[in-house]
Formats: sequence, structure tokens, C-alpha cells
Amino acid sequence: MNTTTQTVRDARPPAAVIMLLNPIMRRVLRTPLGRAIKPFALLEFTGRRSGRRYRVPVGWHAIDGTPVVFTPASWSVNFAAAIPVEVRHRGRVEAMTGTLVTDPELVASALNTLFTDGAPPRAVGLDMQSGHTVTATDVVAVNRAMIRFTRR
Repeated sequence: MNTTTQTVRDARPPAAVIMLLNPIMRRVLRTPLGRAIKPFALLEFTGRRSGRRYRVPVGWHAIDGTPVVFTPASWSVNFAAAIPVEVRHRGRVEAMTGTLVTDPELVASALNTLFTDGAPPRAVGLDMQSGHTVTATDVVAVNRAMIRFTRR
């Protein structure tokens, strides 16, 4: 009998919940009420190949003062080459550049810093044992990438 269990698990809300909440968050984050929703931001950017305009609500974090987003979502590949993005966070709109980071070691290190700074794993859609240090293997298993933002 195999008694090994995965230490870090994907704990994002079900797709149906995301489909229900994302349109609401897109609207709310564009209003003055968005100032009260600190852990979320709205990314607005153009797809690199499709030219499609994206408006994506995301969990917004800071690692050593640098804004970051952790995601397994396919839209993140648009940031493989640094692209301009408008970020709506706490009632402000900022012009930024987003760059995708897929190196599992770098993503694991950033996640560990985030958790050491007090963020719960659920804030990035993860479930893990208390005190666990995220590894590159964990990052690959839960398919997480990081987008790092700089001000333009």
C-alpha cells in the first residue's frame, strides 16, 4: 500500500466558483469599492499573439517590495516576454511591466519568502502541512508560475 501523500496540493476554488466570481471582481476592482479589497488586483493586458484584451482578477502579493502574482493559469504565458500591463490595486491604476518566472527554484524561493512573511498558503491557492518548505518539485507538482511586476 502506498502511504506517501503529496505535501503541497492545489487548493484553488472550483472552476464554477471562479467563473461566478471573476466577472464580479472585474467590476468591483474597477470601482472605488476596489480600494477595500487589498489582497486582489485587476490585470489588464493584451495577448501577445491573439491581440485579445484580458482583464484578470488576481491575488496580489509583494516579495521584498516587488509586486508578484502566483498562478497556474494558461494566460500567464503572455508574460513570457515582458509586456506592459495596467494594474488596478486598491483604487489606483499603475502602468507596469510583467515578466513571467517559471524556474521552479525561483518560484519555490519566492513562495517560501511569502509564507515566512505571514501569508497563508491558501492566499496562493495551495494547501500544505504547517512548517513545510516549498521545493521546486512541489512547484512543478502544483503547476505554479510567478509573474513579477515593475513600474514603468
